[in-house]
Amino acid sequence: MILRHTLLFTSISLILNVRNYVNVARIGNFPNKKILVRFVKVGLVSVLFGSFGYIGFNFAPIPLNHIDEETFDSKDDLVVVILKNKRSYSKEQIERLKSVLPKHISLFYTLKKSNTGMSVMLYKGMRKKYYQTLNLLDEKALNEFSSDVKLFFQPQSQEIDTINNDSIPQFVTYDSFNQDVIEESKRAPILVQLFEENCFLCFLLRPFINSVNKHLISTNNPLRIKRLNIELNDFPEGCPVTRATPTFVYYDGNPNGTKWDEFKPKDFSEKLFKTTMMDEDSKKYIEELAEKIPERFMLFGKLALWLSESQKMQELIFKSQSEDFELSSDEDLYNKSISLLMDIDMKRSDDLEENLENLKTEIESAEKDCLAIAQLLALDVIKSESNLIT
Repeated sequence: MILRHTLLFTSISLILNVRNYVNVARIGNFPNKKILVRFVKVGLVSVLFGSFGYIGFNFAPIPLNHIDEETFDSKDDLVVVILKNKRSYSKEQIERLKSVLPKHISLFYTLKKSNTGMSVMLYKGMRKKYYQTLNLLDEKALNEFSSDVKLFFQPQSQEIDTINNDSIPQFVTYDSFNQDVIEESKRAPILVQLFEENCFLCFLLRPFINSVNKHLISTNNPLRIKRLNIELNDFPEGCPVTRATPTFVYYDGNPNGTKWDEFKPKDFSEKLFKTTMMDEDSKKYIEELAEKIPERFMLFGKLALWLSESQKMQELIFKSQSEDFELSSDEDLYNKSISLLMDIDMKRSDDLEENLENLKTEIESAEKDCLAIAQLLALDVIKSESNLIT
C-alpha cells in the first residue's frame, strides 16, 4: 500500500512537470538545451525528495523501545505491545495505552508476523497477562484495561505465618523481604534462594540446601540461607529480577544484593567456600553432600517408575471391568508420577541424609504395593478366563 502511494505521488509530480513544460512550449518560449536539462533535473530532484519524504513519514519509527532478551531478563513491571510490523500500528492507541499506565511501568514493543491488530502482554514478577486484541480507541475497552492494569501491578505476597518451619531455611515473602533480608543482612550475611515449586533443579536441591543451612547453624557460622518463592511472590525492592531458578542472591548490608551465577551443586559449594569462612571438615562435609545429589535423582526416578507401574496395573483392572475406560500412555503415567512426587517432596522439611533414607523406604513400599496390585490383576484374569470356560 505504501509503495502504491509513493508511485502515485511520483507519477503526479512528473505529470505536473510535463504540463509546465508543455505550457512553456505553447506560448512560444521553448527553452534551449541547457535550460531544458536544468528543468528536467529540478523536476527529478523534487520528485525524489518528495517521494523520500513521503516514505519517511510512513516509515516513522515506533515511539517505543524494542524489548530484547537482556532487558526482559533484568527488568520488572513491563508492558509489551505486540505488532505485526513497524508500519501496522496506531499512534493514537499507543498514546492511549501510555495514558493509563502507572509511572513506574516500562513500555516496550516487539514484532510478530502472525499478529493481527495490537496485542499487549503485562509482566510483573513471574506473572503475565495477555490481551490478544485491544481496541483502546473504544472508551469502554480503555476503562476496563485501565482497571485491569492497576489490579495486575498490585504486588503479590504470601502470608508469612503459613509457611515457616524452624527446621529449614526461613521463607521470606514480598512483604517481609525488607525486614527479614535487607535489614537483617546489616547484622549478619544472608543468602537468598529464589525458587519455583515446579522447577526440577530447585526440587532436586531442596534437601541439600536444608543440610547446608543446618550445618551453618551447627557450626556457628554467621551466614544464613533463606528462601523466596517467586511463583507466589513478586520481586521485592532490592531483589534482582531473574527469569531462571534456582538463583542465589547474597546480602551483606548491600540493599541490592549480589546475584550469583553459580547454581549447580558443585559450583554452589565452591562459591560458598569463597564467601564465608569454613574449616576443612565443613568443606569436606558439604562436598560429600553435593556428591550425593545424583543418588537422590536416581532414587526419585526409581520411585516414580514403581508408582507409574502401579497406576498402569490399576488402569488394567479398571479396563477389565469397563471397555469404555481409556488407558493412559506409559509416558503420561510416568510424567504424572513425577509431578505428584515433586509436589509432595517440595512440602517436606527433611535434609539430604534423611531424604535419601525416606526415598529408600518409599521405594520398598511402592514395590510391595505394585506386587499386591499385580496379584489382584492376576486373580482378575483367572476369574475372567474361568467365566469363559463355564
